[in-house]
Amino acid sequence: MLKEVLEFWSAEPRIKEMGKIIVEFDKPLKNNVSASFFFFREEDRKRVRVVRVNGDCENPYQLAHKLTSALFPNPDIMIRNMMGEASEMRFGNPLSFPMCGFNKDEWVMALFESGTYIPLSEMGTEQSDWGKEVIDNVPSVNDRIKQHTCYLEAGSFGEFLIATYGIMKMKQFYRLSRNNARPWEEAFGITLEKLEADWLKALKSGFSNKMGNVSFLAKLWKQNPGSACFMAQDQAKGRTRE
Repeated sequence: MLKEVLEFWSAEPRIKEMGKIIVEFDKPLKNNVSASFFFFREEDRKRVRVVRVNGDCENPYQLAHKLTSALFPNPDIMIRNMMGEASEMRFGNPLSFPMCGFNKDEWVMALFESGTYIPLSEMGTEQSDWGKEVIDNVPSVNDRIKQHTCYLEAGSFGEFLIATYGIMKMKQFYRLSRNNARPWEEAFGITLEKLEADWLKALKSGFSNKMGNVSFLAKLWKQNPGSACFMAQDQAKGRTRE
């Protein structure tokens, strides 16, 4: 998977610069939830990059996403998700959060149908802006609805930028962001507001004649947005078995 991610992003592992990448496997999280996490730590007086997989080691959730974060570490949660979700969609487990077995674009359209879309400009850089809080240096979800919404929108928007402007532009955006927070105009030539409008126009145009999954996901979201992902995963697993 790492090889596929490296090839997709035309990237080098940068071991001398940032340390080795270590993948660890551990038991599932609370309530048998599977996920992966990326963080730095020190081993033998050297910094290493760690991707920890919790649960479902045969088909890890979010492993491709977190390997991408290890290659392109960034304090901005939006940028991490824009890039990480592009990898997860192609090389990871489609049941991973936030896709939960369905296309992220379908989910975003379902958010519109449910009236819960969050403008991209309202997604800040802090964990709290994404429905999370940090307890003992570990992020914990305290607003599942906001978390799922922000992750879905960032992933779908990142995919639009890659499809429209290309991988190299996205990598340029990442590089520039290290010295200039979210350099939309510098990298893409237009404002976030215009980029967002173009993305939403493309989404709505693409789904004008195929709303089946969108209506299903909107129904799940309206019933209980906190459990919509799990219900969607169950539906997707059922399709796979069939």
